[in-house]
Amino acid sequence: MAVYKTKSSKTIIRKIFRDLKPQDDNWIDDAIEWIGEALEHIGAASQLLQKQCVLTVANHKVLLPTDLYYINQVAINNSVDPVSSKELDTLIDKVKELKDEIADAQANGLEYSSTTSVLNEINSRIVVLENIYFKNSNNMQPLQYGASNFHRSMHCDDCVNESVHYEDTYIIDNDYIKTSFESGKICLSYMAFPTDEDCFPLVPDDISYSEALFWYIYKKILLSKPDFKNNGINYGTAEQQWKYYCTQARNAANYPDIDRYESYMNQWVRMIPNINRHDVGFEQLNNREDLHRS
Repeated sequence: MAVYKTKSSKTIIRKIFRDLKPQDDNWIDDAIEWIGEALEHIGAASQLLQKQCVLTVANHKVLLPTDLYYINQVAINNSVDPVSSKELDTLIDKVKELKDEIADAQANGLEYSSTTSVLNEINSRIVVLENIYFKNSNNMQPLQYGASNFHRSMHCDDCVNESVHYEDTYIIDNDYIKTSFESGKICLSYMAFPTDEDCFPLVPDDISYSEALFWYIYKKILLSKPDFKNNGINYGTAEQQWKYYCTQARNAANYPDIDRYESYMNQWVRMIPNINRHDVGFEQLNNREDLHRS
């Protein structure tokens, strides 16, 4: 069955303490990394969180979000008034300053709760401003991924190939989105691994996931700590259990409910193929086809 709810991966770490009763806790930081690895191995789309943000392009490029797993779509919206756009830029710069202040305060053992309050207020305002870009999809113009060997972001000044006319595009270059236009704002829809307030990964609230993550951490502990109390369980057994529950968790997360089945049916069972939906952000892709007889 489909999995809808999530829980903090802290519950998996508590399960390790409860079931294995380790003598120390110096493996917990590693466990957070291992949980991320296990989730990538499971690879179910439903364990990810869909997010949207507005990025400011300068000199044909902008850094990708740090929590990005993969991109859904990139678009531009030129209908937003310049005042809101400028305010958004100012607040984003302010957020960077406040985060640096908090980091310095943490490093020096100083109080930073008032700075955190200001940061939360600014982030709330940023959400409001970003929603202006997304609230009317009719004003969105999706960008196509660049297929040219001479993408405009790679041109030097006065390059003769700049005279070629084509739609605005983007490419991914390492940790950057590079665009065919020099500056402006882009709207990014992407998938990320969700986290709780302490940056622990959120995982699907499903017994198969709990068991899969438990056995993945267990086998990693056995690999890195040969003297770990293993209750007679060797690495091979832990690896076998992990593979079994990994498959079970993936199947549980990917199994569609009846509404998703209906959406898939509407996409594929059609007289007229529903193509060219990229230009409208794939809106109405799941709408049922109605045949009107005269």
